[in-house]
Amino acid sequence: MSKNVDVMIHTKTPLTDDQFEAVADQVQAMEGVVEFKRNARLPNFIMVVYNAGQTRALPILDKLTRLGFNASLVAG
Repeated sequence: MSKNVDVMIHTKTPLTDDQFEAVADQVQAMEGVVEFKRNARLPNFIMVVYNAGQTRALPILDKLTRLGFNASLVAG
């Protein structure tokens, strides 16, 4: 059984509400993505929960960068 994993993504500039909603719709449509939300106190940080049996962190990060956002994975 695959487990859910969470990863933190940092964007160089905070996404506006409209940008976040558009990105969230596209990322949540990816197979294996369970949750996509931003930190209310630190809006440059986005937490993504995904099923490790269906996807990995890099394709999620790649989706954000292909959408034009300067983003990187945060090491834990």
